[in-house]
Amino acid sequence: MLKSIRYSVLLASAAALVAPPAMAQVRDLDGEQSDVRVFQGELEGAPAVFSVTIPADTGLQIDVIATGDLDPVVRVLDAGGEVIAEDDDGGDNLNSRVRLGAEERSRRITIEVDSFDAEWAEGEYGGSFDLRLEMNEYVAVATRAVTYGASETGTLMGEEHLFTMQGRAGEPVEIALVSTDDMLDPYLELRDGAGETLATDDDGGEGLNSLLRYTFPEDGTYTIAASAFGDSTGDYRLRVREQRELMAQLPLQVIGIDDEASGELGSGWGGDDASMMPTQIDYQLSEAAKAAIRAGNGEVSIRMTASEAGDPDFGGTIDPFIELGFETPLGFAPVASDDDSGGNLNSLLAIDLGLIADQPDLLDMLRVRAQGYGGSAGAYTLVISQGMDNITPSDAPIMLDDGE
Repeated sequence: MLKSIRYSVLLASAAALVAPPAMAQVRDLDGEQSDVRVFQGELEGAPAVFSVTIPADTGLQIDVIATGDLDPVVRVLDAGGEVIAEDDDGGDNLNSRVRLGAEERSRRITIEVDSFDAEWAEGEYGGSFDLRLEMNEYVAVATRAVTYGASETGTLMGEEHLFTMQGRAGEPVEIALVSTDDMLDPYLELRDGAGETLATDDDGGEGLNSLLRYTFPEDGTYTIAASAFGDSTGDYRLRVREQRELMAQLPLQVIGIDDEASGELGSGWGGDDASMMPTQIDYQLSEAAKAAIRAGNGEVSIRMTASEAGDPDFGGTIDPFIELGFETPLGFAPVASDDDSGGNLNSLLAIDLGLIADQPDLLDMLRVRAQGYGGSAGAYTLVISQGMDNITPSDAPIMLDDGE
C-alpha cells in the first residue's frame, strides 16, 4: 500500500514538471484606442506636411524620430499659418520634440517636418522618420505649500504652477526654478497676499534657469508662480533654499596688504536680488597699504579666488573677474583687468603701483572691483600681497602710467 502511494506521488510530481506552461492572456489591440499614434514619413527634397486636430483641454507632444540618415527639424503652425512652436534637437540625440499646452477650445494645427540640411542642400536631401503624437488631457495642478528646504517637480505646458509660502518680515528667501529636460526656459515670479508682483527672474541661475532672491517685507502668505518664458514647455524642479544667514556686504570696503577679504556675489543677469546679493564689490586701499606703497613697496599681486563649489541651482561657483581702476567724478574708470591668469578660472593681476606712489590723490581714488565673469555668481576671496606673483606666460606684469 505504501509503495503505491509513493509511486502516485512520484508520478504526479513528474507530470507537474512536464505540464505545458500557462498561456499568456492575449490583448486584442483592434478594439482599443491609444493616446499615442505613430506615423511613418519620408523626406525627398521638401518638407513633409501633416495636419491634426487637438481636442479641447488637451495637450500634445510631437516627436520626430529619425529612422534613417536624417537630422529632423519640426515646425508647428496654427490655423492662420503662424509658427507657434519649432525645434531641432529637443528630443533624444538629434531628434525633435515639441510640446503644446492645453487650451479651452479645440484647434487645428499643421506639422511640418524637414531636414536640418534643407537650408543649404538646395532640395537634394532626404531621409525617413516616425512622427509620434501623444495626447494628454489637461489636469489642473493644485496650489502647493512650500517652506525652506522644499523641492517640487512638475511639467509646464503653458499654464503657471503656484506655490504658497509663509514669510516673516526681514527673512530672506532664495528660490530656484530649474529646467530638467533642456526644453524649458523657466520664469519665476513672487507675489504678495494681494496678488501684486514683488519680484521676478528669468535667467538669474545657470543657463536659462531662474534664481530669485528676496527679503520678505512683512509677515504673511506669499505666492511663488513658476511658468515658462515664451512658448517653451518642459519639466522643472522648484527649490526653496534652506534658510541661512547672509553676510552684510557694503558696496565699498577697505583692504590692506596681505588682508583676505571674502564675499558672495549674485548673478549679473536680470532679476530682483540686487538688494540681497551685490553683483560687484569695490575695494579701496587701507592707509597702511598706501603708506607701504609710498615707502617703495609698490609691486603687488591682486588675487581673486573662487571658494569651494556651491549648490549649482543657487549660483554654483563664480568665475572671478577683477578690474583695477580709479573712482572719478564721472564714475569708475578701469585701467586693467583679468579673468583667468590665477589658474583654473581664478583671477590674478601683478602690478607695480610704485609709479603713482608720489600721487596721493590717485592712491585715494584707486579701486579694485570684484565681480563674476559673464554674470556668474558665488563666494570668493580677495587678497592683495606684496611682490608680483608668477602668472601665465602669455600675460605680463602691468605697469601703471605715471603720466610723465
